[in-house]
Amino acid sequence: MIFGELGKTQEDTALVLEALVKANDIPNALLFCGPQYSGRMYASRSLVSALGVPQENVIIVSDRNHSLRIRTAIKLLKKNRNSSSKAFVKDCIQTLLQQYHGSMKDSQGPAAKKRFSTAAEVSDLLREMTSLDENALEGYADKLEKTVEPLLDSRVSSISISQVRSIRDWCSTSSMDGQMKFVIIEGLENASDGAINALLKTLEEPPRETHFILISENSGRIPATILSRARKVRFNELNESGKKHILSGLFVDPNKYDSLKSFFISFSGIDDELLRNSAHSLLMKEALDLPSLVKELEKTQSWDRFFSLVMEEIRLAFLEGRLDQRRAEYLTNAVSSSVSKAETFNQTKRLVFDFVVFRILEVNK
Repeated sequence: MIFGELGKTQEDTALVLEALVKANDIPNALLFCGPQYSGRMYASRSLVSALGVPQENVIIVSDRNHSLRIRTAIKLLKKNRNSSSKAFVKDCIQTLLQQYHGSMKDSQGPAAKKRFSTAAEVSDLLREMTSLDENALEGYADKLEKTVEPLLDSRVSSISISQVRSIRDWCSTSSMDGQMKFVIIEGLENASDGAINALLKTLEEPPRETHFILISENSGRIPATILSRARKVRFNELNESGKKHILSGLFVDPNKYDSLKSFFISFSGIDDELLRNSAHSLLMKEALDLPSLVKELEKTQSWDRFFSLVMEEIRLAFLEGRLDQRRAEYLTNAVSSSVSKAETFNQTKRLVFDFVVFRILEVNK
């Protein structure tokens, strides 16, 4: 089976993709929809690999938090120093590096452009890793961690109009090797109307041998005009067997974690209990140790995790009648818009944090 590993966690999906490859029937656009940590990005990259598409012919635009996965992968590399941990760290970081494709550089602002040279350094380090033996991996992991660190705070909010234009220009040029090109877009449902309309024009008249994979957690928020041009592939939530298979393969005890998400959060070093309790205290107008919270957020760079917990607490407060609809909607929009603006204009996460705390305290007076 071509997608043997995927078949152990998403059997139906693996069979669908296998049939497409064997029939040489790859649609111009595929939609991989399903919950987080269900293997959608892994399946995308596995499909590209099965088709023999070189990395330079693949662009990834993703709004995911790469920090959780990469910090976890590097920590595993330091701990285990085996082929499994080497492959895992390479896969996690390579997914991030595909966002720094050369054709996308001109669509970035000055601050973002500086990160392209950092991405090149990280790429060189990944190539070095293949020849390193077990004894050399620990020092290498420290160097890799330090080099990739500047890229971990640069989370893309969603695909932009300028990025779509760069992608369209890149797709319209012929590959030197005549092979297919793939564009993987994760989080399209969070993009602006302008970016979606620009992408629609490309999907309506796709360049020859160019294929798009759209990854979505909530495909219902993607316009029907986009959905009608993509073949849908459904991913189920990862079950207990799938979780055990993945964690056991990484030499991690699967019984210690109730999900892949909890594994990444815990293993990456985040004190999730502190973050969750702080988000709850903030919404409940309880005493909050802000200095300790900020210290944890700065140490683990877990700002995005905290903001997501705040959003969860706003929803719960509304459902439990602690917040009326007007205030709940106001806070939800305030948090989501401030996070989005910070990512768009490269503002510090601490600035977003201060704004979010201020708004919640203002509403809860």
